[in-house]
Amino acid sequence: MSDFDNWAERYSERFILMLCFSVIVLALSFGVQGWMRRRRNGSEVGANRRFRDSVVVLGVWGGLYLLLLVVSVFTMSPFLMLEVLALLVLSLVGGVRKWSTGRFSVVATVVVLAMIVVAGVRGMNQAEDARRRFPFTSLVERLKLETAVPTEPPLLTKSGEAALERSELIFENGMKGFTNGYHFRRASLEMVHASQVWNFVSSEGFGIGRMLAPTIKGARLAELRTWRQPVALETGDAGSTGDRPDLWLPLKGENAPRKALTKLHENLSFDFAEPVSFGWVRDLEHVTGFRPHAVAHFDRHRVTFGHKAEDEMSAKHEAGWKLERVELVSLLRSAEPGVYVSKDLPRMDQLSEVKRRPLDGFETVALRELRNGEPLVIRSQGGRVKMMGAVRAVKQCSLCHEVPRGTLLGAFSYGFRDQTSASASE
Repeated sequence: MSDFDNWAERYSERFILMLCFSVIVLALSFGVQGWMRRRRNGSEVGANRRFRDSVVVLGVWGGLYLLLLVVSVFTMSPFLMLEVLALLVLSLVGGVRKWSTGRFSVVATVVVLAMIVVAGVRGMNQAEDARRRFPFTSLVERLKLETAVPTEPPLLTKSGEAALERSELIFENGMKGFTNGYHFRRASLEMVHASQVWNFVSSEGFGIGRMLAPTIKGARLAELRTWRQPVALETGDAGSTGDRPDLWLPLKGENAPRKALTKLHENLSFDFAEPVSFGWVRDLEHVTGFRPHAVAHFDRHRVTFGHKAEDEMSAKHEAGWKLERVELVSLLRSAEPGVYVSKDLPRMDQLSEVKRRPLDGFETVALRELRNGEPLVIRSQGGRVKMMGAVRAVKQCSLCHEVPRGTLLGAFSYGFRDQTSASASE
């Protein structure tokens, strides 16, 4: 259970706490107002006594409201702050107009009740607007597969199992984000679709620690940006796909920045399906806030890698392997695997208009290794490097994908070029 699963219980407790604070503030203001009136009525005519009484009254009156303002700031409640300020103004007006204690009490109570209604209704209106923006939709059609749905866990090599465990840890950590993680946004979407009573009680206007809990605004997610491929090649010809007569050979020795390339694939796979984009999955027929998978933050990924293992984690390289293409390999949407050909980086919401090409020679061999349990296949040919990385179903994918853990859902095909080679200047 995450820290946000019991948001309804927490908000009800905070609402009751806010009401208690509000009643205490009202009672204190009633008491001070009555005491001030009695003090004025009982004052002697002497100038010194009147001055002394005025100083005492102003000191008690000012001290009380200053204390209440400090309390409202400490509790992070804009409602309590506004209530104190409203009672402060009413106290001034009542003093000038010489209201009786009873009249002040009635007016102050009506004002505070009106403020509660306004704050609660505002929360209901915010939730209604959010419901129109994040309606429930079905993912059943989107998740339909053309191929047979796997029922048995796939066989994984030792490195394949290790890679899957690393990916699951990356996803687990990504779901824990305090204000930008999966659990926070899911709870915010639950609030959006809660009853009007809960929308009233959880209104942001009441405060009391709203910064530490999900909110209606927390359901929002930045719009997807379309990223261009790093290098605009005509994908599909022999120069870009790897279909050349000479062999693609494994990287060996010093020319093997494997850790950096592995990190690139792991980070890009997480970026493609970051958990915050999952939304709230009540069931596959009722999903809200889902954002289609896409490479959303390509600027965070490295695109150049050093030749030698010892400098593979350097931030920048004047020369080295430069990433040119990232293409999505489809495995389950049709009987034959294919690669989506686009001038942009993969976005699932745009694939219906994107053409597919058959796998090239390298990709055909690499896919065979991925299906045999390998996580990543890297090969070189002259001044070029090709890589294919598996996109497997981690345990967090079970929210939507009803397939065994480790199932090969797709792959990414990468193309790199050596910037120091003669071909880099073509």
